[in-house]
Amino acid sequence: MKNIVITGVSGGLGRCLAEEYLSEGCQVFGFDINEDDICNYLQNDNFSFGIMDITDDISVKDNAQKLFGKIGHIDILINCAGILPKNSEKRLEDFEVSGALEVFNTNALGPLRVTKQLLKLVKNSEAGVIVNISSEAGSLQAHADYVIRYDYCMSKAALNMQSIILQRYLEEDEIRVLAVHPGWMQTRMGGQEAPLKPSDSAKQIKRLITHHQYDYHNRVLMDYNDKIRPW
Repeated sequence: MKNIVITGVSGGLGRCLAEEYLSEGCQVFGFDINEDDICNYLQNDNFSFGIMDITDDISVKDNAQKLFGKIGHIDILINCAGILPKNSEKRLEDFEVSGALEVFNTNALGPLRVTKQLLKLVKNSEAGVIVNISSEAGSLQAHADYVIRYDYCMSKAALNMQSIILQRYLEEDEIRVLAVHPGWMQTRMGGQEAPLKPSDSAKQIKRLITHHQYDYHNRVLMDYNDKIRPW
């Protein structure tokens, strides 16, 4: 049985990704900073939930130790947790620069914390995959012409660089690292005017992971529909 770990599992995309893998009979371990009724929503014997604050070293380490006591490997680690605070929408004149620290700590350093603590379990898989849910906002060439969202865009650019470094580092271990732009989705972050349902994005991301699982030497940043995303 495949073991899947998903952070940000209470969010729209995280829930849909969990559903996709549960429908295949996988064991899914979901984590989030709050429960948001996720355990009632995903009533499945193969689903386990834990409270994790990815901005806190101790919280991540404690949850990782619990996983080490339950399973011997992780086949797919999906770092899905992320934030887009109201401060991001402000023009520079009103933007609270110090507020960006929370965004960087969550969107860029959070996935690195989780990956660090769970890396040994990923290495124990026969074909481990690490997926960082990124954004077009992190692309220097194609960032939707933002004149706001300094913290969010910069944190996702940092996440993309993290993914590149990890792929270089883990290539010899035959672990695939992907940074995926999930599209503009109908979630709390994306809003209901977005054109894409998170369930559709999740299906495409699962296909993308399967398609690139053994492709250790190719591109890292891509769209949910497998199109190249320029840096």
